[in-house]
Formats: sequence, structure tokens, C-alpha cells
Amino acid sequence: MAATNKVPSADAKQTPQWRSSAGHARTMVIGLGAAIIAVVLGYVLFSKYLGLPTQQFSVPSSTDRTESPSPDVPSQPSKPEVLLTREAIDLLLDELDQAVRRKDVDDVLRHIAPDAAIVIHMKQGSQKQQAGLTREDYRKTLAMEFAFPSANDFTRVNTTVSLAADERSAKVSFKSTETLRQADREFKVEGEETLVVRMRGEKPAIVSLDRVVPGDSN
Repeated sequence: MAATNKVPSADAKQTPQWRSSAGHARTMVIGLGAAIIAVVLGYVLFSKYLGLPTQQFSVPSSTDRTESPSPDVPSQPSKPEVLLTREAIDLLLDELDQAVRRKDVDDVLRHIAPDAAIVIHMKQGSQKQQAGLTREDYRKTLAMEFAFPSANDFTRVNTTVSLAADERSAKVSFKSTETLRQADREFKVEGEETLVVRMRGEKPAIVSLDRVVPGDSN
């Protein structure tokens, strides 16, 4: 799905006092990354502490399944399996790019499977933190990120696609750049994502999303 961007702080409206362009931009990005990780980790841990229910998927038993048709009833021919193609992957990525530039959370999420495994990492020097999210958690994260002012110039670069030999899945990696705005200042940030794409029905969907939130800027 959601591509990649610099993550906004919980209070995007507050304007800090700028001392130097490079130094404060570095501090701002570290603060934004730390804020998003803190919110995400806090949300996940708080939910587990309260024992909030998680979505469970039941598998029907053999007694619940519809009985097979009798031998005198002709069986319906099964549809041929739809395989994953490079063209379908490129289309999915282009649609994700457009959704991120529009800051459209729903349009990003429609490309992500409901049971997708989503992990966010933050790098800050030698320190690393990570949080595992559900699709709904990621919705909240994107909404907070998209609320931060930017130039709407999200650009995906260095894209690599590795299509599996059976053409049922693919691994996609890319980096991204975006311009964030604070008061009368602008600064570039970089992101990094690794996706696993599989066919779900007749359309490709993201079943795994591993995203690196930059904790530093150039």
C-alpha cells in the first residue's frame, strides 16, 4: 500500500523557533519520527494492556462446508488462476503514489490486504525502534502523517521488483523523497519501504509492508 514519506508530529500546527536551517531540520525530523513511533507503540501496548479484542478469522469445519454435488450433477469448471504481472505491480505502485500525493488515506488502504503484516521502523543513529501495526493502526498513522504540511511532491525512486517464479507473489523495494514545510522553511526527507504483493482474487494486494521512518535528514 501506503508508500514514503516523512511522518508528521502529533501537533503539526505548533511553529518552533528556527535557529539554523540544517540543524533545526535535523531536529524536526528526529522529533517527528520519535512522535509517530511513540504514538504507535503506545497505542499497541495500551490496547494489549486493556485486553481489547482483536479480529479473529474462523475456518469452517468439514461439517459446515457445503456437501459436494452428487455424481449426476455436472460440476462447474473452475476459473483459471490469475497470475501476477509486472504491469499489474507498476499500476498498483502508480496508484499508491497518486494517493500519497493527494493525502488520501482510504485510497492508500484499499491496496493493502485486511490481514497485511505492517511494521514501522525508526532509525536514529545506532538506535532502532519498531512497531507492528494492524491495518486500522496504519490508518491512524497515515492520517497523522498526512496532516503535516508538505509540498505534495512525494517521489518514488530506486524501485526494484522481484517477481516470484510461480508468478503468484513479488517483493518490491523503493525509496522516496518529500519536501516538508514548517513556517517559512522547507526541508527534504527520505523514506524506504519493502512490500510483498500477492494476487487476491483478480487484483494484486499488499500483504506485507515494512517501512523505515527516517530519524535524520540531510
